[in-house]
Amino acid sequence: QTALKGSALDTSGGRYAGGKPGERLVSFGISYDQYKEGDASGPSAPASRSGLRYADGATYRAEAKRVALAELYDEPKARLRGAPAALSPILAAADMPAPKPAKIPGNALRAIRVRGGAIATEELEGFAYKHGTNIGNWEDSLDGRLEKDADKRERVRHLYRTLGVTKEWAENNYYKLRIVAQNSSLVRVNGFWADYAAHTDGPFVSNHLAEATSTFTEMMFALAVLDLPQTAGKHTVKVDQGALNFTAATPAIAIHEEIKPAEVAAEKLPILVSQNFFRYGDRYTHKNNVKYDKYVTDEFLTGVVYGCHIVITNPTSTRQELAVLLQIPAGAIPVARCKETRSVRVNLDPYRTTTMEYYFYFPVTGQFPHYTTHIAKSEKHITAAPAVVLNVVNKLSKIDKSSWDYISQFGTGEAVIDYLKAHNLHRLNLAKIAWRMKDRAYYRRVIAILRTRHVYNHTLYSYAIYHNDAPTIREYLPYNGSFVSQCGWALESPLLTIDPVERMVYQHLEYLPLVNARAHRLGPDRKIVNETFFQQYNRMLKVLTYRNTLTSAETLAVAYALLLQDRVEEGLAWFDRVDPKALATTMQYDYFKLYTSFYRGDTKTARTLATKHKDHPVDKWRTVFVAALTQLDEIEGKTAKVVDKKDRDQQQTALADTAPSFEFKVEDRKITLDYQNVKAVTINYYKMDIELLFSRNPFVQSQSIAGSGFSYIKPNATGKVDLDPAKKTATLALPEEFANANVLIGISAGGIQRSRAYYANSMNIQMIENYGQVKVTDAKTSKPLTKTYVKVYALMNNGQIKFFKDGYTDLRGRFDYTSLNTTELGQVRKFALLISSDTHGAVIREATPPKR
Repeated sequence: QTALKGSALDTSGGRYAGGKPGERLVSFGISYDQYKEGDASGPSAPASRSGLRYADGATYRAEAKRVALAELYDEPKARLRGAPAALSPILAAADMPAPKPAKIPGNALRAIRVRGGAIATEELEGFAYKHGTNIGNWEDSLDGRLEKDADKRERVRHLYRTLGVTKEWAENNYYKLRIVAQNSSLVRVNGFWADYAAHTDGPFVSNHLAEATSTFTEMMFALAVLDLPQTAGKHTVKVDQGALNFTAATPAIAIHEEIKPAEVAAEKLPILVSQNFFRYGDRYTHKNNVKYDKYVTDEFLTGVVYGCHIVITNPTSTRQELAVLLQIPAGAIPVARCKETRSVRVNLDPYRTTTMEYYFYFPVTGQFPHYTTHIAKSEKHITAAPAVVLNVVNKLSKIDKSSWDYISQFGTGEAVIDYLKAHNLHRLNLAKIAWRMKDRAYYRRVIAILRTRHVYNHTLYSYAIYHNDAPTIREYLPYNGSFVSQCGWALESPLLTIDPVERMVYQHLEYLPLVNARAHRLGPDRKIVNETFFQQYNRMLKVLTYRNTLTSAETLAVAYALLLQDRVEEGLAWFDRVDPKALATTMQYDYFKLYTSFYRGDTKTARTLATKHKDHPVDKWRTVFVAALTQLDEIEGKTAKVVDKKDRDQQQTALADTAPSFEFKVEDRKITLDYQNVKAVTINYYKMDIELLFSRNPFVQSQSIAGSGFSYIKPNATGKVDLDPAKKTATLALPEEFANANVLIGISAGGIQRSRAYYANSMNIQMIENYGQVKVTDAKTSKPLTKTYVKVYALMNNGQIKFFKDGYTDLRGRFDYTSLNTTELGQVRKFALLISSDTHGAVIREATPPKR
């Protein structure tokens, strides 16, 4: 850490002005030399009390505090109004009397509270000194207030949260990269990986670490292969007279730079303007992995393309506006869109360089003069490259027989093999030896070298078809894109295997949260409303059309897609076809089996699987298995728990369990009240003409008093009943005067109102409006009623009544009647629910949208 800071002497994070001895310590107005010599008085200066750090422990800390207190005491506008007893030794050492304690001003405490309480200890001390209070008392006061604030926040109940938009989830083998981005560009060839490839024994480290930083993936790979400890030891850093001594406790990497005398170059490089010729396609040579220019200076061949490289340098401190005249040699023909002659205007900033190039070839032999590059300024000639005469021949008198161009065309077969073994194959145009590949024996030798060096050349590998070499054909065909595209998305054959995932045309994706409005098909065709999932589903089906038989992984993917559409029976049938032994993802299969066990009501299997993985080390998977256990507990009558505080469904289910709620029914002249978190209720009785009310407003007899006219009518009778919090059910006798009357009974408690007409029903219905849930239980046994059909209609703000969603209660008897992946919830004024059971009859309920 020290080596990477801006100043090598900045060892502690404290602030020296420049970080050198003899300069002032800005934090306390004391010089470094004075501190070392023991003079703690220092010049007077305002003391900074924020973000302080200390170089060598308690001694320096005490000295700094004493100086800060001394300066603060001497300032008329900031006299100490009190000091803690712990500071008495420091004050005594400074010959300062201890002032009387005083209370901390409220505005100072508020200043700390506003900043969230997360303040460095030194900064808190500074506030305490300034306002004359004991820092311990201050911390206690601050903690107390923050604790009270936390209690208040805890008591405030969260409101209903709408279901978020559907997100598309993909398994990433690389951090936050979809499969289409997982290619060779993530980790490039550089010096660091060359060092790693050459490493054999001992801890690995490379001086080229900085080169492996092109992508996040490469940086993580580089850190993974370095033999550095997971946790660094406590290194020792000492500064002595401008020298930094660093002693590493564990292996470490130190990055530094220094200024050293430079050696005088053996020869001076050309300045201002220079030009050199090179052969196109054979421009560089490499020695010891360093690239050098390969200039042509003697002879030029006819029919060969050459280039001219011009370098123009401005060594002055003035910006130069130049005109550069370029012209190809006499007797040459321009190529690559170049011209015979052209003028280029160049604006060169001070000490800057620019380059230019043009290309040409000679059709005939001869001696051809070249009017080289000339430079002018303000229409006056300044300089030019030296004039040359180019010698053009049909055959070079001096041939570089060591070059690849020569050896590949004129060398012996063994010479080519030796060259391939000794040089970097990535720098060679391997297609130049394609004419040699018809010889089967020679072909096998070349391919063996390429395979050993992990180099693929499409042209040379294509000769596998010529020689009927099946293993090499299997390597060649996947890279023949035009051929593969004609074979479809998936294929299994002896010579070619097309994996849609490897070819990046398909990737398994998941969707969460995804809620379907309809549980059953509407009309002759099934419809997937979510367009993104619809496209993914069709991509999966297209891949499967190329299969004779599906693998277990593909069968499991089909089951997932069907269950995602609420096609439960089909999804379960497909899941039963999966062979778990053929899957690589054993734990994921267990979760899938647990999930389907809920559909089948097999809670025993579900609990066994959830218990098996409840201690999984990966947070994501451990959370889902523990969440399943909490649902199983709730099915058995226990209180819902929150496993993942960020999970909207878990949080709101737990809140729903602690929210005041009640439902009641009237039958056999008795009011049966089911409640939770309610201590007392108020009961109002209204005599009514049910037929008339139903004709005017069908919703009145099912629930709401407010808005039905009854809220403006004095009840015929009113009573208040206290409830036992230890119980969940209370039975109240209907007053005799209403025993045979058509009566609307309204009960209110905890800001909730419920009303029921006096008619028979055999279900207990709990409407938890604030969280958009309904819970249905058996009236006699209080057990959850599963697979109870719920149809929901919505009265919109514009007065329109429309279908909203439908579905069935789960094993807990719960149904979420508000969650959809749309924005329609914000336009709903009221919900009407039909709750229907083949064995328990039907009930109509109304509900208001949850508060958000």
